[in-house]
Amino acid sequence: MYAINHDGMLRVKLLYTLPGNGLRLRSYNQDEYPDESYNDDQVKVIIVIGRVSWYSVLI
Repeated sequence: MYAINHDGMLRVKLLYTLPGNGLRLRSYNQDEYPDESYNDDQVKVIIVIGRVSWYSVLI
């Protein structure tokens, strides 16, 4: 899980590399936020700020 700056929008997502230098962004809440895939050119606007080491959710 990583904190990223996606073209000015701050987000927390799981990151997966794809063939050809692509990237897949995944949310734990996939029902409301489906996976997003980006190719090599689109990945250039995504900056990884850091890795999330702890988080909490309400049940």
